Amino acid sequence: MIVTAYAPLFPLRIAILGARMAWDNPIALGPVPGDPQVIGACTPAAWDDGVRPGTGVGEAMARCAALDLVAPDPDAVRVAVDRVTARLEGLGAAVEPHGGQMWSFAADGLVRLHGGLPVLMRRTRAALPVGCDGRVGAAPTPFPSREAARGGVVVHADEVTGFLAPLPASRLPLAAASHRLLGSLGLRTLGQVAALPHAAVLDRLGRDGERAWLMARGEDAARLSPRTPPEPMEEVMDFPDPVGALPALEVAMRMLIMRICGRATGRGRSVRALVLRARTWDGGSWTSTVALREATADPARVCIACTPRLGRIGAPVTRLASEADAGGPPDAGQMSLVAQPDDERRRRAAAAIAQVRAAEGDAQVLGLVEIEPWSRLPERRWALGPYEA
Repeated sequence: MIVTAYAPLFPLRIAILGARMAWDNPIALGPVPGDPQVIGACTPAAWDDGVRPGTGVGEAMARCAALDLVAPDPDAVRVAVDRVTARLEGLGAAVEPHGGQMWSFAADGLVRLHGGLPVLMRRTRAALPVGCDGRVGAAPTPFPSREAARGGVVVHADEVTGFLAPLPASRLPLAAASHRLLGSLGLRTLGQVAALPHAAVLDRLGRDGERAWLMARGEDAARLSPRTPPEPMEEVMDFPDPVGALPALEVAMRMLIMRICGRATGRGRSVRALVLRARTWDGGSWTSTVALREATADPARVCIACTPRLGRIGAPVTRLASEADAGGPPDAGQMSLVAQPDDERRRRAAAAIAQVRAAEGDAQVLGLVEIEPWSRLPERRWALGPYEA
């Protein structure tokens, strides 16, 4: 069984808590500086007044005159998510976080350790913050487990199909264009999507659609991708006056990275990933995660990956921080003694493709896959699928 913990509207709750506002009032997440002027998640009171996520700020204020906008605080959300993840890992679980409000882990072995699935789920619920309306569900595979967590139920293997069938098709992790296509075809529920022929799904929606189709049937892969507990290393720089000049921020970031790389070298480790954080003058925050292609302790290489992200900050900054996962090996990036040009090119091509997919999604690197070689129609003989180097 896969156990999933769910905290509805967790980023909104964190922002409201930081702003010291009341949850019962009509409140919505405001836009991040530099992003489109649309609102994010909203409280039930705002929802009852007709406010919906994705609505323009002006239209939302027209629908609900009493609506308050709270600045998103992704830095505080990341800290809270890490805290919950660490609590669940304290139960012995290998946890995979989802979207800032869900955490999944395999219950194999933990059921006997904790004395049964009900006890494990109760302890999982206790690991969530008080007052967050936390729920816990379980199912044989990850997608049904996440849906079970929304209702706080346990779904066994013989109940998955019937449980998923009436749920809305909008729950599937598909691009907006694919959801519009499903809507135009009159496919509103997961049961209707699951009834489609495999070849038709692959032809019209591609590999992403095929994975979503398997989820709708409760046949998605049972394995998770749990995080590796990081070895955090943080450096912070406060500014007496808000700083908005990009060159000044780049110099400050280089100084932080040099300090972190020096500390990592002193421990005999290297940096695998960084989280860049900034506190803006209006009380909001900005955060960006940088995953390095290879673990390294070279400040120049780390700066090349990190400094371009600073241009995305949309407001003057009062605090700049960099938190690194210094869990890499001490010999990261060591070159081989015997040159093997072909192997090196293949390795670099595979690493480049993996980096593009991590940044832009699987649909950005595709190749032709033969599906019906007997067909006379080219569009039925071939389909676009993930390209493997």
